[in-house]
Amino acid sequence: MKTIIILVAFITLFTNATPIQANPINLNNEEIPCDVLKDAFVGTLLGSIGKVLSQYKDERQFMVDKMLKINRSSWGQYYWETTLKVTTFSGAHNPPYNHYTITFTNQNPEKQIRAIKVIQE
Repeated sequence: MKTIIILVAFITLFTNATPIQANPINLNNEEIPCDVLKDAFVGTLLGSIGKVLSQYKDERQFMVDKMLKINRSSWGQYYWETTLKVTTFSGAHNPPYNHYTITFTNQNPEKQIRAIKVIQE
């Protein structure tokens, strides 16, 4: 008798369940703003930027001034090379400033940093 009641309960539960419909967030096929994508991309490199600065014994705060260039690598569509201009500062953006131009790539995971140029003020 218990098994019949449990069987009827399961059948009732599954026949009355409504399917879940997932709607895409982007209904109008609008493109994501470029500045959001750029900020997200640069955000993935913050740890690597910090490692470069620590190699130069510069433990101060930093900001990414601008992305100087980004290119698709000849290795394929998922490989890239980008050059960022980074400035370090003391306190609330106070001098002395050090400017770094750092080129990153994802072609070789062991050697992500391709070139570094330092300008000290």
